[in-house]
Amino acid sequence: MYEAKARLSAQWARIGGGFTVAPHPEPVDVERLVSESAAAAPQDHRLFFVAATWLGVHHHLVDVRRLGRELEVLSGVASAAAGAMLSVANLAGGSPRLESVARHCAPLAEPRPLFDRIGRSPVLREAAREGSHPAFTRWGLWNEDVSLKTDAVRPVRWILAHCPELRVRALLGAGLDAEIVRTVLDGPRTVAAIARATGATYASAHEAAARLAARGILDAPAPAGRGVALSPAIRAWLDAFPGALRPA
Repeated sequence: MYEAKARLSAQWARIGGGFTVAPHPEPVDVERLVSESAAAAPQDHRLFFVAATWLGVHHHLVDVRRLGRELEVLSGVASAAAGAMLSVANLAGGSPRLESVARHCAPLAEPRPLFDRIGRSPVLREAAREGSHPAFTRWGLWNEDVSLKTDAVRPVRWILAHCPELRVRALLGAGLDAEIVRTVLDGPRTVAAIARATGATYASAHEAAARLAARGILDAPAPAGRGVALSPAIRAWLDAFPGALRPA
């Protein structure tokens, strides 16, 4: 449990979330981090609110399609906590993107306190039930306060300076286009390989690759049949930044 908590804290620290620990040395998979944090949230009040605040402030760096795939495998309290995390994040960010991904979460049939430490105290449990905020009751959870940690979340310029893995998203948006660029960072890929790597349909991957090629971001390398690759100009632009750009 301690090792898992330390890893999550270090990953949030790397991407500008408010934990005063050494940042994780490897690129962070943001969507998996959100899912794992939701599962661990009932044991960690700060983890829940740092994650929710970061999501609200930096939702433009989150691939909601990938996040939906990560969240739909959660169940029970973890799924409800993920839904509550998105609802709290939406209070900070006001983004329809956050609300759309909440459909992958499910409320609890039998309500309970969000945090385990509240559930262990009859007095605190009753107070949470009576004064619970709508962002929590929507998901069958009880908690009185919404403790956004805006002062503990780094601005986007800091994140992009310290997290090369998120720069492509900042350039292209957090969606399939950025996923495709990250997939071909290490070399050319066929459209079929791109579809497998990103979880997209072949038609969607083909359309996105064609769109990126039309914008000069991807090239079709010779010999024919090897697939698509980053254009030399975009490769040079990405290589101009410090830090290695590698898929998370």
